[in-house]
This record gives sequence, structure tokens and C-alpha cells, in this order.
Amino acid sequence: MRTFTTTITNIYERTIPRIITLILLTAFTLASMVLAVHLTEVQQVKGRIVLVTDKSAETLPQSSARLNITVSPEKPPHSALVEQKYDAYATIGENGEYQIETLRSDSYKNMVLALLKNPDAILKDSKTARGVGANIIGFMMMFLLMEVFANLFAFADDKEQGQLRRITAAPVSFLGYLAAHCVYCLSMFLPEYILLIILKYCGFDIGFTLLQYAGLLAVMGLFGISFALLLNTLINKPDNASMLGRSIIVLTSMLAGSFYLFTKKNILLDLIIKVLPQKQLMNFVEYMERGEAWQHSLSIIYVIALSIVMFAVSCCVLQMKYIKRV
Repeated sequence: MRTFTTTITNIYERTIPRIITLILLTAFTLASMVLAVHLTEVQQVKGRIVLVTDKSAETLPQSSARLNITVSPEKPPHSALVEQKYDAYATIGENGEYQIETLRSDSYKNMVLALLKNPDAILKDSKTARGVGANIIGFMMMFLLMEVFANLFAFADDKEQGQLRRITAAPVSFLGYLAAHCVYCLSMFLPEYILLIILKYCGFDIGFTLLQYAGLLAVMGLFGISFALLLNTLINKPDNASMLGRSIIVLTSMLAGSFYLFTKKNILLDLIIKVLPQKQLMNFVEYMERGEAWQHSLSIIYVIALSIVMFAVSCCVLQMKYIKRV
């Protein structure tokens, strides 16, 4: 316990000169979370429609989660469509059929017609949209995993500068030393968690409970720490390990569909994407949104198991490099 306390205190002290970099990384992550909440609200509304008619509003279609309808006796100017103030104008013909005027495609016009006739209509070309919870996790995932490499700076510096050899030679707990680095990395996720608390209590829909987010952040942290620790263990230069790790994180997170659903038509690429831990985590998050998480718990178990394996390999390599040579 003494080793753990001394190490983590030392890491926080060494954080001060790097505080600007960490603040910037955290700011990007927080911004991505706010963007995820905003985009989810925007995606839920398929269009802002002006229904031009003199009829009573009680007999007309009402606004729904997918269509925001404004009833007006006069047709707004065409410039409102150009400025994207509205997406379409709808008028009712003598036969009761809707006529749509829009600058968008015919498929969009058909979608508006279908939603005006039936707000709950199932659109042929629509896919199951992600909820706000999946969007928040997806948008923050890449930034959080990249942040771990910055947060593991103390371990990387100790290894490069030869401090790690002296630490392992001293009568201290090596596991306590590693545990301090892990707890430090997880503690740097607190700003993101605090933002979730603020959003929730400000009335925003964040998709999941705070306890569920805590679990998901812990799993992401475990994976990121294990991966970063493995690369820093195998690669001598911290800069090389960080650059390689962040490049892999960006590429795999994009392929895994953290920001948007990645369409694949290549069998080999599809197979590679399926084994990515980020993809499995996103699958589990989407199952959570549908209330099917525990029926598909293998996805989250896969991520946790892979993280444990990477962490165990890192510990074994470190023991062979340092502890057994003392």
C-alpha cells in the first residue's frame, strides 16, 4: 500500500508540467460528448415541415419525434428552403393528397409523405438509429483511448530513463507500482464522468444510467491501459509507442464504427472488424439500448478477457526484463 500511495502521489506531481496537454485532450473528449448529445437530438428529427393550409390544426397531422410540423395559412418564401430554415413545404390538394415542395431528393420527399400519412411509418431505407448512449460512447471512445497513452507518461518515462530498473531492485511492491499507474489513468476519466452527471441533472437524455456509464468507462479504461502498457513494454522509445498506439486506436475506432456505421463489402475486412474490441464494445452498447445486453454478454466479456491477456503479457515481459535480472 505504501508503494501504491507513494507512486500515485509522485505521478500527480509529475502531471503539473503536462497539465496543458492533458487539459486539451480532455477538452476534445468533452466536446465530442456534447456533440454526440446534440447530433442525436438532430438525427431524431427527420425534417422541419411547413403545412400550408387554412384548416383547423386539430384535424391536421401533429408534430412527432421524427417530423416537426408548423401549420401556416401562408406559404413561406422560397428563400427559407434555401437557407434551410425549413426542409419542405406541404400543401393539401383538392383530393386530400399532400403535395411536397423541397430542395432535397425525391427519396426525402417520399419519406415526408409517408410520415405525414403515418408518423409511426417504418421507412424502407432507414436503419435502426443509435441512441444517445451509443453515440456518447462511440464519440468519446477514440479520444479516451488516445488519452490513456498520454496518461501513462510516467511509466513510459521511468522505463526509458532507467528508473524502472531501480524501482524493481528496491524493496517495493511491483504490482503496487503498476496499480498506481492504472488508478491514475482511470482517475483522469473523472472530467468525462462529471460531465455526464451535469448533463443528466440538467435534464438532457444521456441514454444510460450513471452506474452503467461507470462500468463502460471502466471497461474502456482497462482496455486502453492494457494496450498502452503492452506497447510501452515492447517498444523502447515512448514516443514511438505512443505514435503507433494512437494510430492504431484511430484506425480501429473508425473501422469499428465509433462515429458512424462503417459499411463493409469485403469479407476479409468484415472479419477483421468483427474481432476489434472497439466493435465488440459498440455492439454491447447497442444491445444495452435495446435491453438485450445480458443475452449478448459475450461481447463485453471478449473485451475484458482481451484486456486481461494484454495486461498479463505486459507483466510477464516486465518481470523477464527487470525483476529476474536483479
